[in-house]
Amino acid sequence: MIELLSVPSLLTVQDAGRTGYRKLGVPVSGFMDDFSARIANYLVGNPGDFPLLEFLLTGPKLRFNASAVFAVVGDVEVKLDGTPIEPWMSHWAKRGDILEVGTLRSGLYGYIAFAGGIKCERLLGSCSAYPRAGLGRPLKTSDRLSVGHVILTGKEGRFLPRKLRPDYSSNKVEVRVVLGPDLDHFTQDGIETFLSSTYTVTPESDRMGYRLEGPVIEHSEKGPDIVTGPLIPGSVQVPGSGRPIVMMKDAQTTGGYAKIATVITADLPVLAQSRPGTEVSFRRVTPQEAREILKRREKTLEAIREFLDGKLRAYSVRALGKDFILFAGKI
Repeated sequence: MIELLSVPSLLTVQDAGRTGYRKLGVPVSGFMDDFSARIANYLVGNPGDFPLLEFLLTGPKLRFNASAVFAVVGDVEVKLDGTPIEPWMSHWAKRGDILEVGTLRSGLYGYIAFAGGIKCERLLGSCSAYPRAGLGRPLKTSDRLSVGHVILTGKEGRFLPRKLRPDYSSNKVEVRVVLGPDLDHFTQDGIETFLSSTYTVTPESDRMGYRLEGPVIEHSEKGPDIVTGPLIPGSVQVPGSGRPIVMMKDAQTTGGYAKIATVITADLPVLAQSRPGTEVSFRRVTPQEAREILKRREKTLEAIREFLDGKLRAYSVRALGKDFILFAGKI
């Protein structure tokens, strides 16, 4: 149904990722920014975990070979048959229409969702591409994709107001972390350096991990190496250089460097959308606080889904750092 006419940057199919296979050494993968990706799916009436297109910085040009409803999410210029259209809104495309997605003005990852989701082979329960292991591959020009067959009527015209959208335009971000588990491999000065300093995202960053440049984090006598231990997205490793590496969605499942902290799940999208050169600082929270923050985020996403489905009416929204709190009432 969809033919890719131009693919100027990394373009992959992603969904919510693989679960239950980390014990076999298979990374989770999936959406780098699950907040934006889930909203993209909600805009076209899909469940939040449906497969869609994730692009890095610059979007593709594609042709519809059948009618479809789609939405593009990101701070980006979008054209349908040469006419500018709104991102963060679902649109109807007829056979032969050409969609052009430009370069993101802010953030690093954008999403294109289609009503019914992208039809693809599920490998270990997921469509998410993880090319390092041969699980899917980056898409290229001339590739053709199919979308699921659904009733399209009523799925076009859904629009997310600007005040409800995440804002990734800042070149300075704060992400919250839970300290540990290898704190005995760091001096107290090293831990304080980590929590009080500003680090910069380097160009040597990708879906596997973000390397940060900044003040050296001092190790204790135990040094930077540990017996290989588990890693998850968000794990902050500190190798012998003393500079942190934050594991992202394609991170390996184990590693041999001491971990000073873990970025909380709710803040991973903020870090994922941080371009090279972005300044990053870390703030400590407790495990209980991390769980409460995640619960609030999930309630927000559910409220946004109901708002887009026409079940809620938004009165006001305010952004508190990376928490988007929706005040809504039943219609």
